[in-house]
Amino acid sequence: MTLLALVLFLAGCGGAPAPRPPNLLVILADDLDPDHPGFAGNPVARTPSLDALAAQGAYFPVLLVQPVCRAAHATLLSGRFPHETGIRNNRTAKALAPEALLPRRLQARGYATFCAGKLWEGEPAACGFDAAVTDRSFARGGPEAQAELFRFLEERAEGEPWFVWWAPNLPHVPHDPPARLLDAFRDAPVTPPPGFAGDPAAFAQAERACLAMEAWLDEAVGALLAKLDALGQREETLILFLADNGWATASPSKGTPREKGVRSPLVVVPPGAESRARRLETLVSLVDVHATLLDYAGASHEGRGTSLRPLLEQRPFTPRERLFGAVFRRSGADGVDGKLVALHVRDARWKLVTYVRHADSAILSADASLAPPFRRLAGTVELFDLASDPLELTDLSADPAQAERVQTLRTAALEWWRTTGGDPAELETENGF
Repeated sequence: MTLLALVLFLAGCGGAPAPRPPNLLVILADDLDPDHPGFAGNPVARTPSLDALAAQGAYFPVLLVQPVCRAAHATLLSGRFPHETGIRNNRTAKALAPEALLPRRLQARGYATFCAGKLWEGEPAACGFDAAVTDRSFARGGPEAQAELFRFLEERAEGEPWFVWWAPNLPHVPHDPPARLLDAFRDAPVTPPPGFAGDPAAFAQAERACLAMEAWLDEAVGALLAKLDALGQREETLILFLADNGWATASPSKGTPREKGVRSPLVVVPPGAESRARRLETLVSLVDVHATLLDYAGASHEGRGTSLRPLLEQRPFTPRERLFGAVFRRSGADGVDGKLVALHVRDARWKLVTYVRHADSAILSADASLAPPFRRLAGTVELFDLASDPLELTDLSADPAQAERVQTLRTAALEWWRTTGGDPAELETENGF
């Protein structure tokens, strides 16, 4: 008797059914300072719901995302890097092939799927969502959208497993929080970053508005988690919280290869988890999040990522030694084509950035309130010690003692680009490479 025949025979005889895979909830913040939430160590934050979530699961402080929204969404949905998907910036004309996207893969595993909030890649149904309430108008996932999401959860509570993609436009600009939340931060002590030469009062106003937006996000997260508790679904659900890209007040961030632009916090609460707060310094790439979701759903994956599930379940796991990324043009004559601007690579401490084309605030659409102008020439190489210089203010690439490190990281970045399908011609600069 074949294995398949045996399985069918046992099923017909009342054999034990296959275990139900967990529900999957992805909470995707929009433009979040990676160091702002309370669980990240910010004493001024008001993020009790997110802090409680981190206290229940695992917090990864270093998740490498993309520096802009759509490219990050495309990588999370496909498990591929932007130079593989072709989705390099928000203005890209093409769309992802829907048949290989995460929701479609989950549908094939018997999941009911729901999209709430921002979705870039065409019609939700074509992407694999059974139902959706999309928001591209900065309605912030208001009461109507929340009601639709809650109805979906109520209908699916006792049925097949579900997957929810929840991407509200929070805390994205415009920073226009409810007055009650802004008032809560009226006297919050905030300090400008090193080197800030602007008006401290302007910084305080912008930073407090940003904190209030994050508190608004936290309230929405709390309402969703309370709904899961009311339905008895929390312990049956894998919950992931992350951001599409970074953000910072008065520091170069979104759109740039700076850590404040390409780094996100990641919180993962496995199904059935008891309170066991763990801070894991493991380096995580966004493609790993894609792989982790498929792993918990019992699906194979062919993307670039490695599932975090063995690590979360305290089984043997091989961590990444380095994280790699690329930054592309967002504006200018060739902005739609998204030409390569810079490659970056980091390990647990050191980061190297190589600019293959000229970059400035306009070309990168570097979005950050009160940030100084950002400008780099083609051929520029920068090395940062992230342990002592987390804001990447001191370039150490010219230090003779770092020459070998610069060469090793540069070679690794080139190898990553070429082995993941990057076009070698894009590495050419007028200064040589």
